[in-house]
Order: sequence, then structure tokens, then C-alpha cells
Amino acid sequence: MGMYTSRHPAARIKIPAHLFMSVIRLYCRLKVEGSEHIPEHGPFLLVANHTSHADTPLLYASLPSKLWPNVVAAAASDYFFTGGTMEKVSRVLFNTIPIARKPKVGVDPLRHVVRALREGYGVVLYPEGTRSRDGSMAQFRSGVGRLLADFPYLPVLPAYIEGTGRVMPKNRVLPRPYPVTVRFGPVIDHLVADPGNKHTWRAVSRELHDVVAALGEGQASIK
Repeated sequence: MGMYTSRHPAARIKIPAHLFMSVIRLYCRLKVEGSEHIPEHGPFLLVANHTSHADTPLLYASLPSKLWPNVVAAAASDYFFTGGTMEKVSRVLFNTIPIARKPKVGVDPLRHVVRALREGYGVVLYPEGTRSRDGSMAQFRSGVGRLLADFPYLPVLPAYIEGTGRVMPKNRVLPRPYPVTVRFGPVIDHLVADPGNKHTWRAVSRELHDVVAALGEGQASIK
């Protein structure tokens, strides 16, 4: 068991996670497309658009259950890591790891993501950095490009999540039933950026943004 896999008793017996995933699949009439593209093991990055707190549960429900213990979800430390029930539940169900949206000087906001990749995990990352208010995709931040500078040729699994903005938009506490589709594209494993050149980070981030956007239009392709 890796350092980021939850050691909580509820996570070890796995029953709560299976029940939770089954319920949300039914509640949201989850449709998964492109599941043949999902890697069988890590390390890999799973990058997706972000409109709702329902995104991570529906992404996990779209993955094979055997992958759950070895996939972690990067989550805002100022929202999900303040103690209490939310932090415990997210750790048990999604192996959440903190990512600082406003990092302290001299502290790498992606340090837990870097360590998880080095330990062989798959990492769920939302490169927009925050949830969309209207469903449109913002440009991806350059941090994902920086990761690919540190991990050249790392497999990247692109995904587009459709419908979660209706399930649980910003400021809504309880989810409502609405059909959700998660569409995976082919793994991208040729991306390389220069660790010392931020322009290459941004170029890689733009390319990934365009791939995910194309998945949203049903036109996923990668050159």
C-alpha cells in the first residue's frame, strides 16, 4: 500500500466505496465512453474539465474498481484539507492529495502530485484550477506543462465530463439527478517540455486543453 492510499478502516474493507460508486452511477445514469483507453496501472495523469464537485466522484465511478486504490485526486488544500468530515470522506473514497491554489513562498504547490507520480500512482488533475461557472472551459494553467517537463513522456489520459454542472453546480449543496457522460480519449505519451522554459509549459498545457475540448465536441484526436 502506497503512502497516498487511505489507511482508514472504511477504505480497507472497500464496501463503502463500492456502494457509493454504484449509487452515483445509477443516480446520474452514468455513461462511459472510451474506457478502453484507461491505463491498467500508473503512473499517469488523468486531466479533465472541471465544472462541479461531482466531477471527481463520477470520474472514479468511470474507472475500473481495481484502479481505485492506486489513483489519487488533487484537491484544493484550502477547501478539502481544513479538517472535518469532508476531508475524511474524500481521503477514504478518492485518496485526495492537497494542491495549494495560493502556495507559500518557496513551497511547491504540486509537491504531492510529483511524489504520487514518482510512487506510481495515477493522478486526477483539473488543469483549469477551479470550477467553471457556466460550463465553458478555461485555459489550462501551466502547472500541467511543468509536470510534463519533470516527467517527460508521462502517459496522459484526457477526459471530458458532461452533465455534472447540472448535477451539482457551484453553490449547490445537494446533488440532483441528471445524466452524466464521461468520455476518455486515447492516451497521450509524447509530450515533453523544457524544465527551464515556461513557454514550453504553456504550449503543452494548450495542447492538452485542445484535446479535452475536442472530446467535449466528440472529435478527440491527437497528432
